[in-house]
Amino acid sequence: MLKRAKKEELSQVSAVVDEDQRCFLNPEAVSRHLFCSVCQEVFVEPQRAPCGHSFCKQCILQWLKKANTCPDDRKLLKKSDLHHDFILENIIGDHMVACPFRKLGCQYVGQLQTSASHKKECLFNPANMPDFLKKEALKNSVQASEESTSRNTEEGVLPEPPQPSLKMRLFAAGGKQRQLLCAMFGENKNDTEQRDQTSVEENINNSKKRKKTT
Repeated sequence: MLKRAKKEELSQVSAVVDEDQRCFLNPEAVSRHLFCSVCQEVFVEPQRAPCGHSFCKQCILQWLKKANTCPDDRKLLKKSDLHHDFILENIIGDHMVACPFRKLGCQYVGQLQTSASHKKECLFNPANMPDFLKKEALKNSVQASEESTSRNTEEGVLPEPPQPSLKMRLFAAGGKQRQLLCAMFGENKNDTEQRDQTSVEENINNSKKRKKTT
């Protein structure tokens, strides 16, 4: 029953936050040439056809299950003709995005190409939160969404993240503050130490990756 309750809590938070959502800092700056003609969204894993047209990987694969032509010019096209469009992917990867967990309080902003590594270590990622913070995160997210709606937030403008609770700020501080907080609200000390160690290792690995790319 306890495990089931934990899964339900995680699914509730995940339902509010789309982990795969790409929150572009300046959507208007994203060229229309970077949009897939099938889904009308910015390319995800772009695949290029011999005719020169590109599409999201999932979009074109689904299309080819029903047709054997390019969606744009209707020239013959097979799955084996496609190749990964790295140039488009790199251009899109340079755009600045906010963390998909911004609704829960994360203030991170960085290039899209670095967001995947950030999401794994983000303290506002429900998968990284201790159980006692998940319900609180869900409540704050829902409240922030309601406030954003009541203010009639302008379309295309990234809303400000909600102010994290005192518990969340102590948890984010790490070290003894996090250990004391988790001890007070029921998390095993070994789990806390393991979380801290994982966070340190991921930061070191990310730092090494950044040095290699510069």
